[in-house]
Amino acid sequence: MRFTLVLENADGEQLDMTTTANRYMVSKVEGLATPAGTINTSAYAGINGSYLNRAFLEKRNVVISYRMKGVDIESRRHALYRVVKPSSYIKVYYKTSKISVYTEGYVETCEVDNFSDQTTGQISIICPDIYWYGLAEQVGEYRYFTGGFKFPFAIDSKGVPLGHHHSQSYIKLVNAGDDAGLTFVISGVGGEGTTSKNIRIYDAESGAYMQIDEPIENNETLTITTHTGKKSCIMTKNGVQENWIGKVKMTEWLTAKPGENVFYISGSGVMFLSVKVILRTAYLGV
Repeated sequence: MRFTLVLENADGEQLDMTTTANRYMVSKVEGLATPAGTINTSAYAGINGSYLNRAFLEKRNVVISYRMKGVDIESRRHALYRVVKPSSYIKVYYKTSKISVYTEGYVETCEVDNFSDQTTGQISIICPDIYWYGLAEQVGEYRYFTGGFKFPFAIDSKGVPLGHHHSQSYIKLVNAGDDAGLTFVISGVGGEGTTSKNIRIYDAESGAYMQIDEPIENNETLTITTHTGKKSCIMTKNGVQENWIGKVKMTEWLTAKPGENVFYISGSGVMFLSVKVILRTAYLGV
């Protein structure tokens, strides 16, 4: 199978492990499939069988085996050391004809064998976040009015709409991957003096919701992130950020299930809001 494998450090410096000019030859990439699960059980007292305490997926371990060919191997080896440093952050880009994804982690080891007919080595990367993520984002937006006045233009006898009214206050996204966290960006856009209160966003299928107790005024933006390990609620007012995690009530953090997801927006003054839902497709295995 043809694929592209690129490593990127925290400074944005990249190393293409599959570029012919660099003469790297990757023989094997482990850690592309779904991570192993851990099942913890306890035996029943005096009867057969056991009951489940908890079940979870382990961290991802990406292991890259490679060899170097051609001349000036020493320069390429030092280029590898510069990008792939043990205990440091690394981003792994993986691309085939069907998919283009990345994952993030930390370099566990970067082994190089210089004393053989061919310079060979192995890189081990530990990824606490178990998902591979798509490079592109899907954005759904609700806005009571959207602009309809554009340049260049010509006004005919029927007139020109300055905006479009949306009677349906929902956002629809289609998730082609596995369960994934979302980013909700809720902004006051109604103009000076407008306020939105008791805003609730809920999942049309499950009924789960997130409700904002505090009012949102013009030019204020609340960003709610529901990604595993990165959950947050940040309000931005006049360029100053404030933690609002205690001001948002919820049945659960809303996420995107595989397939179609519909989120409804309700509350007082919802017409003064812009609500964006951002989905980056996540895959347990590629």
